[in-house]
Amino acid sequence: MAFAAPPTLSTGASQGIGKTRYTDYPLAMAVATTIFFMWGFLTVLNDILIPHLKSVFELNYAQAMLVQFTFFGAYFLMSLPAGRLVAALGYKKGIVAGLGIAALGAFGFWPAAQLHSYAAFLAALFVLATGITVLQVAANPYVALLGPERTSSSRLTLAQAMNSLGTTLGPLLGGLLILSATSASIPPSLHKAPETVTLVHALNNAEPAQAIVAMQQAPADRLIAALGDAAAGSLDRLPSDQVAATMSQLPPERLADVLDKLPVNQLAATLAAQSTERMAALPADRLASALDKLTAARLDATTAAQLLSVREKLSVDTRQKLSSYRQKQSDLVRAPYLGLGLVLIVLAAGVWMFRMPALTEATERADQTHHTLLDALRHPHVFFGVLAIFFYVGAEVSIGSFLVNYLSLPDIGHMSEQQASRYVSMYWGGAMVGRLAGSAMLVWINPRKLLAAFATIAGLLVITTMLTHGQVAMASVIAIGLFNSIMFPTIFTLGIERMGPMTGKASSLLVMAIVGGAILPLVQGVLADRLGIQHAFILPVLCYAYIVFYGLRGSHIRDQALPASTS
Repeated sequence: MAFAAPPTLSTGASQGIGKTRYTDYPLAMAVATTIFFMWGFLTVLNDILIPHLKSVFELNYAQAMLVQFTFFGAYFLMSLPAGRLVAALGYKKGIVAGLGIAALGAFGFWPAAQLHSYAAFLAALFVLATGITVLQVAANPYVALLGPERTSSSRLTLAQAMNSLGTTLGPLLGGLLILSATSASIPPSLHKAPETVTLVHALNNAEPAQAIVAMQQAPADRLIAALGDAAAGSLDRLPSDQVAATMSQLPPERLADVLDKLPVNQLAATLAAQSTERMAALPADRLASALDKLTAARLDATTAAQLLSVREKLSVDTRQKLSSYRQKQSDLVRAPYLGLGLVLIVLAAGVWMFRMPALTEATERADQTHHTLLDALRHPHVFFGVLAIFFYVGAEVSIGSFLVNYLSLPDIGHMSEQQASRYVSMYWGGAMVGRLAGSAMLVWINPRKLLAAFATIAGLLVITTMLTHGQVAMASVIAIGLFNSIMFPTIFTLGIERMGPMTGKASSLLVMAIVGGAILPLVQGVLADRLGIQHAFILPVLCYAYIVFYGLRGSHIRDQALPASTS
């Protein structure tokens, strides 16, 4: 695959002086957007891996967030080596090297699953993220430089729209292949039956004693449907020991269907009330899901003691059954990542055969004075841009990482993890729509003002999801993706604006700042363990507040020695 290169451009021309075209290299732009799609697809699969590995290895939220800590920590540790690699190889070979390294990391999921080791999964993720770091260092500035500076924000936003297409499709495929659906299947007609509606009303509004009597008198199917439809707060007010006694009257196969519908206190009491034989009769997937829910929850002393007693009463056969189930769950990640590794190898071969422009005038090869990273960081718009990338990526990744568990909460979405993965796709799909629209808007609207406006709306949506429940909380948290859309590409292009030969240095610094995706989700995980998931969203609110500042003040170029912009 090849294209006819346009006439050789001077440095001034390459910066967009006197140019009106959107891009000088349309075919190179098309190839680059394919790269953006792949790394978006790979990155968003972490949102599916987190709840999956959390279940497989019985982790709390802080431990599960080590997935993002490892993945995005690679950006910080490997950004400078990646920058040197791209400087030595050039943009094209750097992109090929990044794809190859990412493929090696994807192949590493096979032995990690065989070993059933969380540490091995994290090691494979680190290698995968190293490859994506190389792609970030090479591809982001490359797309920004494929035409006039005036349209660089728009051009990078358009490429990021393809990245968002990958993040939209990733949760759908990942949820289908990796996550398991453990909820009981209840016919819609049963939910609408008058008897079920009456039972739900009793659970929500009747005195606790009357609600318990109504539960005891209801057939198993109707009870399961009503428990799924009742408000979580209503179930919380019922005496745990009486709920446990009622649940113990159900046969094991029907008891398994209600476990995921019970609040934490009632769930712990119900499991503690079961005999060793009844525990052994529960399906492994339902029992494992119930234990995971208790492990991740904030437990008082009584509930923690009940969980301990549940684990102690598990028979050897039950423990083996759970271990076999978790091993099978671990194996589920092998085939998807093996397939992704093969796709990356094919894509690397395609890029290798494609003739792409060198654009060396904006690389370190054109830097006659050999500037350092500190030289680039001394420019205020670069320094504030590094912080903006840190907080933006931290906020975006934190929200995406918690979406599956957040939407599964009884008072938010009350759904299975597999069902929640579809809404994760909607969250990232909103970013894709926003980037397609934003690419057009940024041609005509000041990028700084649009960035500040989008960050303000995103912060307000986070506050809304913190203060509400049910459909409103769901809609507001998913809508954040739409307004995340233009932030990364706009911050990135503002951060490398007018940097000339120091563009590569500024780019490396901005890519290093993606480490926010490692640190902030871990902090939010600690907050979630202590405050609950919903209150932990205060962290993204603070991040968006900083981005508003960057759009309004921090992104302005203060060094008059930099070349004049034509935008």
